[in-house]
Parts: sequence; structure tokens; C-alpha cells
Amino acid sequence: MGFPIHPEKYRLPAMLTASQMIEFRQRLGGLAGIQPPEAVILCLYKGLMKYFGLKHRSVKVNSFLGDLYLLNKKRGKVAVMGNFGIGSPVVASLADELAAWGAKRLLLLSLAGGLQPDLQSGDVVVGQRAVRDEGASYHYLPPAKYVEASGTLVSTISNAFAQRGIYHRVGATWSTDAPYRESHEEATQFQSEGVQIVDMESGGLFAVGHARGVDTASVFVVGDSLAAPRWAAPGDMGMLHEKLKTVLGVLIEIL
Repeated sequence: MGFPIHPEKYRLPAMLTASQMIEFRQRLGGLAGIQPPEAVILCLYKGLMKYFGLKHRSVKVNSFLGDLYLLNKKRGKVAVMGNFGIGSPVVASLADELAAWGAKRLLLLSLAGGLQPDLQSGDVVVGQRAVRDEGASYHYLPPAKYVEASGTLVSTISNAFAQRGIYHRVGATWSTDAPYRESHEEATQFQSEGVQIVDMESGGLFAVGHARGVDTASVFVVGDSLAAPRWAAPGDMGMLHEKLKTVLGVLIEIL
């Protein structure tokens, strides 16, 4: 017997909300006296988080299922979060909690797979919309093929990259929960539709942004590629690491 999925689950009242969870943690003292940041960068690349602690002075907050750091030079108004795993469900849950806490801008930073043949390893793509080939977004929004990022935040990021001479594209990403089940047929179809990259998390993040009324966007450095008939592994990982460091520095500055 299959599990009965309600077609309009996003309309149903939740038994436990992110706001209730934040209130619970505050009662336990974990967030006592700590003001929420205005912006949070959700960083999925673990190697970047190892570098982060050496480069940026910050205060660590321990009440989330991940490492959250409030940046000293931004007076705690900008935070970077990492070491929380991967996938749309975990990012959507964290985004819901961070929005309930008071964050107004949530930004994803990660590596992604390229779908277009002219995208090279190390190229930067700003996620403008996401194909909803994952599950978390359907718990927040009615069914649709795409979910949009915040146009204002996307423009802010794109303008900042342009001013600093960082070549980038603005376009769609294909968000899927099952990276080992991506098919050649799917990749070819989305490539023909102009989708730039494939990731796992943007769909869930953008959906929470709409449901919570907060700005969201995603920024990716292209690593591997699905543009050819066969998967192509990332090239120079050292170069990708340096590009992610550069992008993170810009995002911290502009947020």
C-alpha cells in the first residue's frame, strides 16, 4: 500500500514549525542573547569551511545542525554556515529555521555540474531559477516546473561580480535529489531548454524563500560536466578551491 501524499500538503498546518523549534532552542539557552544575522551564506563545499576559520574572525553559534559563524567584521550581520550535509531537504530545513530566527537573505554556495557544452570547469553561475526535480519544494509551494530566486538578490550578486571582473552567467539550475540517477535523456532535455547547471539544493532553498518571504539565490562554481554523452570529472581541484574562496570573499563583502 502506497503512502498517501496530499496533493496540497503545502496548504496544511504543520504540527511542528521552524518558529517553534527556534523558540525551543532559545528556552534551552542555546540562542540566548544572540541576534540573528541579516544574511547567511550556506556553504556546501567542506574544503572551503576548513579555510574559512583561518581567514575570517567569527563567533560560532552551536544551536543548529551545522556550523554557523557570525562574522566579526560584519558585526554579526553576515554569517557563513557549513558542515551540514547535502541535499534539498537539509537545506530547506535549515533555511526555514534561519528565516524563523530572523535572517532576511539566504544564499547557497557550492560546486555544480555543467550542462552547457561551453561551460568550463571554474566558471561561475548565479542561480536565477531552479527546475524542481526534488521533493522538499513541494511541501512549501504548489506544483510547478520552476521556482524563482530573488531577482533583487540575483542582480546584486551579478553586478558585484561584473564590477570585479569575475566572468559569470545568470541562469537556471536543475535541482535533483538523486545525483546518481541523473540520466542522459534528462541532461540532454534540460540542456536543450537552456538550463546551465545541475545541483541538489536550489529548488528547496528558493521554495522556502517564497514561503517565508525572504530573499534567496544560489552561486555555483562549475566542477564536473554532464554536457557530453559521458560524465566528465572536475579538472584542477586546487583551481576550483581558489575560485570558491574568491567568490565567498565577494559574497561576504556585498551582503
